[in-house]
Amino acid sequence: MKEAWKRIEEATYITLLTHVNPDADTLGSALGMYHVLRKMGKKPTVVNVTPLPYNLDFLPGFKSIKKSLPPKSELLISFDCGSFDRLGIPKMELPLINFDHHRTNTLYGDFNIIDPKAAATSQVVYRFLQECGVQISQESALCFYTALVDDTGFFKYDSVNADVFAFAKELCEIGVVPEYVANQLTMREPLAKLRLLPLVLETLTLRLNAKVAILYLTQQMLKTTGATKEMADDALNMARSLVTVEVAMLLRQEENGNIKVSLRSKNFVDVGKIALVFGGGGHKRAAGFTSPLNDFKKVEEDILDILAKELDIEKK
Repeated sequence: MKEAWKRIEEATYITLLTHVNPDADTLGSALGMYHVLRKMGKKPTVVNVTPLPYNLDFLPGFKSIKKSLPPKSELLISFDCGSFDRLGIPKMELPLINFDHHRTNTLYGDFNIIDPKAAATSQVVYRFLQECGVQISQESALCFYTALVDDTGFFKYDSVNADVFAFAKELCEIGVVPEYVANQLTMREPLAKLRLLPLVLETLTLRLNAKVAILYLTQQMLKTTGATKEMADDALNMARSLVTVEVAMLLRQEENGNIKVSLRSKNFVDVGKIALVFGGGGHKRAAGFTSPLNDFKKVEEDILDILAKELDIEKK
């Protein structure tokens, strides 16, 4: 950790990397570090090569995020990314600091600061900065808090414990207003999303004695409604909330024909292990992978084969 901080102190041009199809944890962690580095007199650049979520535009520094790598960089820092390929960039001959909380992280960095017990990567970054004697600004605190509440589902997942609430308390004492963050994340829904959700929910099927809920999202649905793909996430959470359901999955058709699978579980199935079988990763209760198969049913049946064993239910 000391060596990683030394590299940060020595560098001027620092590139902050976030994973493709970004969520609040990767962007919030990166932007939190961005404000720290700017106050140190550094020249940081936050990079994401894919479209950004509409509901995170309130984060300080959001408009500064670039879609391509800067022409000059001395150090790379990645946030909340389990493997290098998910950064969506080519390999570079530069030192890399890897901040994450995924237990499936492949340790691709020169310096790997990983804590699978942390509820969010922003918690890992915050602790690192604290141990290095950095004073956290209100801008950074807002970014870190947003990452935390989003990755914990507003403090309802099994990763939440006393340490998480203590972290949230410290951020609030710095100046974060929880009501503001909650309203920004949940009270600005676009009409396109409300048109998309019924279409996705209409595809809902239940399998394995109604323990598994399955949803589809096609490119045609996105074109019809004008919605973006992350707007279907609420449908997945709705499917998981059904009284009989233990595992919910959303199969999303990508523009190139691949199928992106998002998995969520409720109580005991470790979907992170299931995603790992297919080359993906994640957490016990939330994980995902991308299949090169352009066939919803084939991908669905392959997952059900594994879930049938996990749930000890005969597949029909």
